Amino acid sequence: MKKLISALWLVSTLATGSAWAQPYTPNDAGVTNGHWHLNSRDVAANKHILVAMGGVATGPGERVVFPGVLVILNQGPNTPPSTGGTVGTVVNHIGFTVPNVQEAVAKWKAAGVPFEPGAPGRLNQGWVTTTDGLKIEIQEDKDQKEPIRSKHVHFFLPEKAIAESQALGCGTDN
Repeated sequence: MKKLISALWLVSTLATGSAWAQPYTPNDAGVTNGHWHLNSRDVAANKHILVAMGGVATGPGERVVFPGVLVILNQGPNTPPSTGGTVGTVVNHIGFTVPNVQEAVAKWKAAGVPFEPGAPGRLNQGWVTTTDGLKIEIQEDKDQKEPIRSKHVHFFLPEKAIAESQALGCGTDN
């Protein structure tokens, strides 16, 4: 009987644990994304923002789970605090989608999440900026079933850096 109970417990734990934060199926280029490490000056404030946006706080450590991505908030030993936001860096911003931006923003603002609208007159896109300056683009996907999900990580590299990385064989089939 003990073996049966242990086996049932293990199966139920695996089934519930795999429902969130599993990387999505790789795209046509073979790319998927499973987790991000955010080096944070104020883990509690950033965790509050991410949970208010629809993430689920989990452990071990300071983690927030969304469909498609696990966010790990760092400020561990030998980890210097964040020194600035993402604008102007290689990772310019990250992105999420929601079924309705205006409905999501109404809930988020009530919970204290800072939100800036996108381009003038554009109601289906905007920006959340965390206390550490991480820019999070919010886009609308009316066909989406989840209340929020990971969409993209937007890299910005100067042309010179792209050429240098290709010369080293990075990002090629070499």
